[in-house]
Amino acid sequence: VTIGAARRALSAFLLTLTSSRWFFVRFFLDQSLENFLRGHVYAFADLRGVPRYGLYDNLRSAVLDRHGDAVRFNPRLLELASHYHFAPRACRPARGNEKGAVERTVRYVRDSFFAARSFTTLEDLNRQALSWRDQVAGQRRWPGDDRKTVAQAFEEEAAYLLPLPVHAFETDLVTSVRSYKTIYVRFDLNDYSIPPGSV
Repeated sequence: VTIGAARRALSAFLLTLTSSRWFFVRFFLDQSLENFLRGHVYAFADLRGVPRYGLYDNLRSAVLDRHGDAVRFNPRLLELASHYHFAPRACRPARGNEKGAVERTVRYVRDSFFAARSFTTLEDLNRQALSWRDQVAGQRRWPGDDRKTVAQAFEEEAAYLLPLPVHAFETDLVTSVRSYKTIYVRFDLNDYSIPPGSV
């Protein structure tokens, strides 16, 4: 996707509930730690609850290091987990069967949602994604019992989610920037003007 003069890749945050197969998807312009955490915040708000644990692939935003079964999680993920009272768990390396539900959802979103789809802004894409999730993906047959839809299975599973905290977790990145000889500072591939006296 092109924004201004910068060409950006789209990345998707995807959270799948393993029982009902209900999922949340949100697209971002990068795979930063802040957007990884923000994806959780948006997902939990959309679900109106929090799963009791989260199973993660060994991506850097979740797992910093591991030695056998000993896992060192990213401290910011642990802060998020503490705020929402869920337990993070890490998949064992090279065990694709441990994350099968989310891998199938990734393939389903890629094959079904993106087919001949156009969008004008990132917000428009995210609105379309949740509308498609509710109207199409949620109406497919639930793998556990084909007499139910995924949406109906989620209604039952939602009763077991943990309640949301009073306040959402703070995900913003605060960083220092330096101005040089111009009245612009660069952040995240964009130039921002500043007062000349601040140069």
